[in-house]
Amino acid sequence: MNILVINGSPKGEKSDTLKITRAFLEGMGETAEIVDTMKIDVKPCLGCFACWSRTPGKCVQQDDMEKVLKRITQADLVIWSTPLYTYSVPANCKAVLDRLLPLTQMAQLVDENGKTYHPTRERHETKSMLISGCGFPDRKNNFEALEFQFKRSFGDDCPMILCVEAPLLSIAEAKPLADGYLALAKRAGQEYRATGRISEETQSALDAPMFPPEQYRARTRR
Repeated sequence: MNILVINGSPKGEKSDTLKITRAFLEGMGETAEIVDTMKIDVKPCLGCFACWSRTPGKCVQQDDMEKVLKRITQADLVIWSTPLYTYSVPANCKAVLDRLLPLTQMAQLVDENGKTYHPTRERHETKSMLISGCGFPDRKNNFEALEFQFKRSFGDDCPMILCVEAPLLSIAEAKPLADGYLALAKRAGQEYRATGRISEETQSALDAPMFPPEQYRARTRR
């Protein structure tokens, strides 16, 4: 399987979220090409819409995004591996998301649920999923905006692993907790490989905090 990982973390290889992504890939029995958004030249979208009119499907900016778009369209699965920043994604990753515009068309269609959307320019079978970690112990009131963005961008069936208390994955004394969570991520990868989805049981375990939230919050006040 051709898998592309968009690493949106400013920490690069030291990303807590990337540890989850690697465990998921291990469960799938797959390797992936990783695009580190901190190491590529992707400028912010200009909002000129030339990619919809004057140069259909092609951005007027000359940077690395052209190569990224080609890799995305060639992939069977794109994993967006990014931490939660201000209830969204880091600026370097957001620039890549915004620059996906050439893959769509100006036309506005309405789906069976009454949602208006821009159709893709070329039909391809690339699937997308989101893996994100945050420093909060609560999923509720923190991940909703990011969930909405990815469901609207990639479909309501976009798989998601949203890890609370992600900093525990890099704390030595929390290794037993981290190992348990990464084992769950590996199991999710096995399930996704076999069925194209993550089971409700595994998803529920992945959504749960690794450490009691009140104790976690107390430790951050030290």
